[in-house]
Amino acid sequence: MTNMHSNGSGRAWAGLLALYLGLARVASGQTVVHSPDPLEDASLNGTLAAYQAATQYGPESRALHVENWDLTHPFLTESPSLPLISSASLRELESQRDSGLSEQEILAKLKTPSSLSTYQFVMNKTILTGTRDELNAQLAVTSASSSNAVPRIHVIKAEVIGDSYFGSPNLGTVPFSCETTRPVCTFHWRAPAEQRQYWGALELRVTLTLEGSADEFVVRQGFYSSPIVAGKFTGDFHERLQNGSLLVDAGVSVQKRMLCSVSANLYSVDKEVPTHHVTRRLIVDPSMKTITFTFFGKIFRDYGHEGTFRLQDLKAQCDNLAFPPEWAMDTRVHQAQLQEFQDHPPATREPIYIYFKYNDFTYTTRAYANSVFSDAEWQSPERTQRIEYLKKAAVKLADPGLEVLKQEARVRNVPPGG
Repeated sequence: MTNMHSNGSGRAWAGLLALYLGLARVASGQTVVHSPDPLEDASLNGTLAAYQAATQYGPESRALHVENWDLTHPFLTESPSLPLISSASLRELESQRDSGLSEQEILAKLKTPSSLSTYQFVMNKTILTGTRDELNAQLAVTSASSSNAVPRIHVIKAEVIGDSYFGSPNLGTVPFSCETTRPVCTFHWRAPAEQRQYWGALELRVTLTLEGSADEFVVRQGFYSSPIVAGKFTGDFHERLQNGSLLVDAGVSVQKRMLCSVSANLYSVDKEVPTHHVTRRLIVDPSMKTITFTFFGKIFRDYGHEGTFRLQDLKAQCDNLAFPPEWAMDTRVHQAQLQEFQDHPPATREPIYIYFKYNDFTYTTRAYANSVFSDAEWQSPERTQRIEYLKKAAVKLADPGLEVLKQEARVRNVPPGG
């Protein structure tokens, strides 16, 4: 048997095995930031400087750069190139899993081909909102590294599979077209109606063959569909300066009271570079007519931005909660209610996100001199308290008498007979 770690194909094969069999586990949740012990962390001054730098622009506004690809493309995630594995091989792997074999046992039995063709989807977006938003997915197949031939592909069928919340229903066929000179096919899909079955984490599933091979292959590409929208941006904008920062009020029409993460990007029109990204976590309700984005003044000053600016990439992702949004905004106050909900969850399960309707609105501001913006850091009682704590801890750490106290503490903690 070929050693699965001997080449890239083996690693890719094993990785895709884990992907298809659900053996890979992704831990989700908030990153835990370690707060150093001021008596032990010799880099406390560095921690203080890092904290001040990380919080100087506040919790909602941050400097945006071209390398922040995920922020400058809010409705798209990059799709990796993956090995093309035959349906027969996948059925064999699934059979081994269903027989009770462990991941290690399956990998031990795995016979890795010497080389594999690969496929990749290039997507126009991976989040669809509303029923007019269309998915364009371009599939390209690349021949195995040992072959110089251009593979010719034949699509047997293309379909969309629904979210597991609704039993993974088959949502019908997907129209497509294939090029005659390249192994490239393009697939188009949009939600036919504002119905729950088209909502959630969907999958474009394509069954195909390669010319000269008897094998049949199934390739997959996930995307998220929100045909039922939580609201929309209206395209109305108003700008103003306040406390040395640029504020833009964006008009909204909200369907229901929900907890949402609302974001936007700001670009320099003169330089054609991104300057700011803003994300706000707030409760929206039908009475709201605008949502305000604050582009923090110190970012303009620190990076020398001036002139006219363009607001774009408006996005609102709302949590589909089965309890009042206030509970999620203040989990400590509502801990008892949340625990009760966790102990007695609703019988009906639904996808976790609803989006505002997709838009391509942009808004260009008037011209601003750099000097009109404030170079003051963001302030809050919590930030001030934290900085003062770190400063005092750094002074204590630098005290020569601290080492004496630590030595005495070690002596006191020596166990009897030690």
